[in-house]
Amino acid sequence: MPIQTFVESLGLILLMELGDKTMLTTMCLSAQYRRPGLVLLATMTALTTSSVIAIIIGYILSATLPVEIITYVSGILFLSLGIVTLARANSDIPDSCDNPGTLFGMFSLVLFSELGDKSQIAILALAAQSIFPVIVLMGSILGFLIVNSIGVLAGNHAAERIPMKVIKKVVGLVFIVFGLLVVFGIL
Repeated sequence: MPIQTFVESLGLILLMELGDKTMLTTMCLSAQYRRPGLVLLATMTALTTSSVIAIIIGYILSATLPVEIITYVSGILFLSLGIVTLARANSDIPDSCDNPGTLFGMFSLVLFSELGDKSQIAILALAAQSIFPVIVLMGSILGFLIVNSIGVLAGNHAAERIPMKVIKKVVGLVFIVFGLLVVFGIL
């Protein structure tokens, strides 16, 4: 059971974060500052902070609400996130890089962009459903590390090679499928 929890949280974060604003922010910061180690440190510190907040809230919810309600709400959240991701997939609004300039600035940029984000909500939902919230955290952190390492190393080159609209459409469809599977009790 802990291995399944780990793989679920790892896989979900990998799918959710590919092409997400956090990955794009990491790519932009890495390209702008040419300091991938520093960018990865700031990004991972912010994502870990955000994930710990989600785990704590998820744990509290699991102690106060019946599992059936949490599961149903989780499914609805995944469906909603899938629909929102698909709706935004064709957006022509360019993602821009702000100039935070410092480790704290990069940390703050990523943390505040992640608060209430779909991955934080997903981590919260997984933690609320699981008896292994620390395993959810570990899988999520590894997922963030993989995705943001790719973003840091790729810089702006990845965005030129993989159309973000395609990635966002695939991720949106996956969220909808996850949501349906959860709502119908299959996942």
